[in-house]
Amino acid sequence: MRYILIILLFFICFPAFTQQSAIGSPDSVYSIVQQLQEVTVIAEKRELSPSDIPVALTVINERSIPGENNPDLRNISGIVPNFYMQEGGLKLSTPMYMRGIGTVSGTPPVGLYVDGVPVFDKNAFVFDLYDIQQIEVLRGPQTTLYGRNSINGLININTRQAGNKFALRGKIGVASYVSQNYNLVIDLPLKKLRNKFSFSYNKSRGYFKNKFESERRSNPTESYNGQYQGNIYAGRNWKIGLGANYVHSFDGGYAYYAVDSLKKERYKVNYNTPSSYKRDLLRSYLSVKKSGQHAAFNWMSSYSWSKDKQILDADFTYLDVFDNYKKSKQHLVTQEINLQSAATRYWDWTIGTFGFYKGLENNYLATFGKDKHFLLPMPLDEATYYNSTTTKGIAGYGQIGVKELWPGMVLTAGLRYDYENVHLNYRDSLLLTGSSQFEAYHSSKKDKSFAAWLPKFSFLQKWEKGISLYANVAKGYKAGGYNIIVNEMSSQFVDLGYEEEELWNYEIGLKYFSPRKKFNLTAALFYIDWKDQQIFVMGMMGPSIKNAGDARSFGGELDLQWEIVPRLTYTFSAGYNHAEYYHHLIQAYEGHRIVMSPEFTGHAGLSYQMPLQSLGFENFVASTTVSGFGTQYFDEANLLKQSPYFLWNLDLYFSGKHIDFHIWGKNLLDKAFFTYMLNNPVGEKLPQYYDMGQSGSPARFGASIAFKI
Repeated sequence: MRYILIILLFFICFPAFTQQSAIGSPDSVYSIVQQLQEVTVIAEKRELSPSDIPVALTVINERSIPGENNPDLRNISGIVPNFYMQEGGLKLSTPMYMRGIGTVSGTPPVGLYVDGVPVFDKNAFVFDLYDIQQIEVLRGPQTTLYGRNSINGLININTRQAGNKFALRGKIGVASYVSQNYNLVIDLPLKKLRNKFSFSYNKSRGYFKNKFESERRSNPTESYNGQYQGNIYAGRNWKIGLGANYVHSFDGGYAYYAVDSLKKERYKVNYNTPSSYKRDLLRSYLSVKKSGQHAAFNWMSSYSWSKDKQILDADFTYLDVFDNYKKSKQHLVTQEINLQSAATRYWDWTIGTFGFYKGLENNYLATFGKDKHFLLPMPLDEATYYNSTTTKGIAGYGQIGVKELWPGMVLTAGLRYDYENVHLNYRDSLLLTGSSQFEAYHSSKKDKSFAAWLPKFSFLQKWEKGISLYANVAKGYKAGGYNIIVNEMSSQFVDLGYEEEELWNYEIGLKYFSPRKKFNLTAALFYIDWKDQQIFVMGMMGPSIKNAGDARSFGGELDLQWEIVPRLTYTFSAGYNHAEYYHHLIQAYEGHRIVMSPEFTGHAGLSYQMPLQSLGFENFVASTTVSGFGTQYFDEANLLKQSPYFLWNLDLYFSGKHIDFHIWGKNLLDKAFFTYMLNNPVGEKLPQYYDMGQSGSPARFGASIAFKI
């Protein structure tokens, strides 16, 4: 606690002893309001100002994310209204929700693009956000332009482009729980070829302790990330981009334990099999852009490869019930081509096509120990599972905007046709107790296709004084598919399929950017009608997806930046959603809240900045923020519940021409909360382990020093 008091005293008193004068740093928090007005957003596949986009939008830079030496997308929860991404668990499964819509497992509800390259699967959504130019988060369906995954939103990440001069940037960070972070970025231009090489490394001991292993840390993490980006600026407005990225990560296992026990000892677990998740990911791309007087041509090809390995104590107890070993491999090829008109006063248009191929292979081995009678209805020692899923898709899209039918008016209409085909090859075999060989049990080869028309309509009215109003209607869509494992072991019948889901989003909004660049305000109201919702179900052998019924979500969002007085900036963002089932396969669940989605998100902060001419530093910024999350339910019966909670954070920045220093603290008051809860299948016979959970992160402190040449 004394460290917190020292930091607070420094935060309060330091400004009183510092000369007050104008600020000129381009990285300053002083210019947050101005930066948001001047930023260019490309998430609509063309460069636009935020005021020209008729959709709820949040733009984030590295300084907007409190704490952490190397943050990831989980750290923007709360900063973006009505966006939530679970901080705990493994990179294999990171639940993500937008406006109450989402899923614990399976295809995410929010699309992700990094430098124009699509990222399909959630196991690739968690990576270091270093060397970031900006993150654009669009709320509401973006399926007309982006199709797959973007049923209720889109995250577009733009990294810093390779520079035309030699530059070197590095950072070293340390934090609580023996955490280490290292970054290095080098710009190395060679005539018309601009090269950028970057590398990051992270390691942490973790804070959960396993009683079964004599208090050994159960959630250590280690990762490294290497990346190359090159841009060739050829003659006649041609630009060729190429890049490659390799990521390796290792995480200790799920930190689940009985809820009642975690309430007494927040960071103690007790399971007998050391668990972990290891992931290797390679991404590469080639882009070609040609800008002409009347139109622009864009080509983007990408290839991704990944493999992972999971070892899991699947009963999460000290008993020898059930362990799971899983290996996966995936190949993904995508191709997009589009043609855009040059910006004109009266209209603009975009047409394009997109295709992809994804091959996914899973191999499971389940082993059942001496305590298996707490789970199984049959005498079984081992089970093997093989699943090969091939998905192919193609789409065509177009969008047109008509402007100035009267001053400041823009009408936009878009349409996409999306087609996917999924092929499944599944088999499993069982080694029954007393038997010497495996016996084939389930087998299935199936094929199904999904297709949809995805329209979008919007209206935008702008006035000269920085005010704009908009309304939009859009259809969101997510194709169906097949589960990777059979949970019903008492029958040889196989039904792994689940159907597509769709939604309609209705939205109105207001945007105001003050002419003096001292105040920004965006607000939105929305209503979502969600049909054939795909939900996560924890079965006897593992997780699966099924279509549960229909739901609705309605609410509002607010984003505000205000320079109260020179050098003092206030930021506030908040989102509320009421997401509930109105039709469910289990009638008793009708009227219940959607699993995992917080009822509200909030983020409020004050940033104070001043010049500082000392020790090579030119600027000082102190920022304090509070993030809040509303009531969450973790089961469809709405019995597992986390009440609202708030987390206090503090950041101190010293920046100069060649050096930056950052001190931070997160969850300063060490607030206790649960990030996840579930009903454990073994709890049917062991009631004390029925309600399981994972505690949220404790108070953490860190510091980093960065150099720039």
